[in-house]
Amino acid sequence: MRILSFLVSIGCVALLSGCARLGYYKINRAERAPPAEAEKVVFPNSYESGIHLDGPTMAALEVARNEFMPPGVTATARDEKLARCLARRDTYDVTVLKANDDLYFVSFLPRFSRCGIELEAPIMDAGATYAIDGRGQILSEL
Repeated sequence: MRILSFLVSIGCVALLSGCARLGYYKINRAERAPPAEAEKVVFPNSYESGIHLDGPTMAALEVARNEFMPPGVTATARDEKLARCLARRDTYDVTVLKANDDLYFVSFLPRFSRCGIELEAPIMDAGATYAIDGRGQILSEL
């Protein structure tokens, strides 16, 4: 009996510690507008003039976004207002360049003016650029 309870205890500890190693985090679902506001939306008849991302390009963008701004991680800066700005996803302009079917470059460039911040000198390490292969593997980073 003691051996069984010991093995069960070891098994539970192994499973629980594995969650931390696997990077468990909860992704919050998007907020939904009230029905009255949603009824006002008129969808377009065509998406021809829209920005089109094929599946591999979208996957490369998702890999880069999760590497650049992992869920649950907050930005740090000497100034609290700047830290809040750096933590906002809408602060960044994103450019995806499909070099070929197996190579994508994804660049994040902050626009501090969206947060009402005008800097005297640019912050050189606020953005990032990733090279990602077609399998979603990060090849390199600037």
